[in-house]
Amino acid sequence: MQVILLENIESLGRKGDQVNVRDGFGRNHLLPQRKAILATPDALSRLTTMKKKFAVEEEKLVSELKGVAGKLEGLKLELTMRATAEGHLFGSVSAHVLSGALAEKGHQVAERDIRIKEPIKTVGTYEVAIHLHADVKAGITVVVEAEGAAAAAALAAAEAAAKAAAAAPAAAPETPAS
Repeated sequence: MQVILLENIESLGRKGDQVNVRDGFGRNHLLPQRKAILATPDALSRLTTMKKKFAVEEEKLVSELKGVAGKLEGLKLELTMRATAEGHLFGSVSAHVLSGALAEKGHQVAERDIRIKEPIKTVGTYEVAIHLHADVKAGITVVVEAEGAAAAAALAAAEAAAKAAAAAPAAAPETPAS
C-alpha cells in the first residue's frame, strides 16, 4: 500500500514522504490515526504543495527545538533514590522518572524523546541523550545518589573534623605555668 506520511515516523520516514507499507499497518494504524493518507493520483498531484508547506512548518519547529536543546545541553540532573549499601537502586531510573525531574526544573520533555543507553539501576553518573527531533539532539548528565548518602557523607566529614579538632590541642606543646 502506497501512502503519504503526514507526520515524521521514526522507523518509516519523514513528513511528506511517499512510502510503501503493509496493508494492515496502513489500514489499521496510519490511516485511522491520520498519520498518513493514501497515495491516490489526486493526493500525489497535491504532494509538491504539501511538501513546501511541511518544509516551512519543519523549519519553524526545528528552530524552536534548537532553542530548547540549547537550554538542555550539558544540564546536570541530580536524583536521590533509595538504594542498598552496595549502591544498587530499589527499582530503576526510567524515562518517566527523568521526564518528571526535568519538568520540575522547568523543561518539558516527552518520555519518548529520552534515550537511555542501558537501564540505570545503580548509583553513579550517566549520560542520557534527548532526541527532540530527527535533526535536534541534546545530552544531559544524570547523577544518581543514594537516599541518605549526602547526610552520611556530611556526618562522616563532621566526625573527621571533630577528631582532627580533638587531636590538635593534644599535639600542641605545653608551656610550663610559673
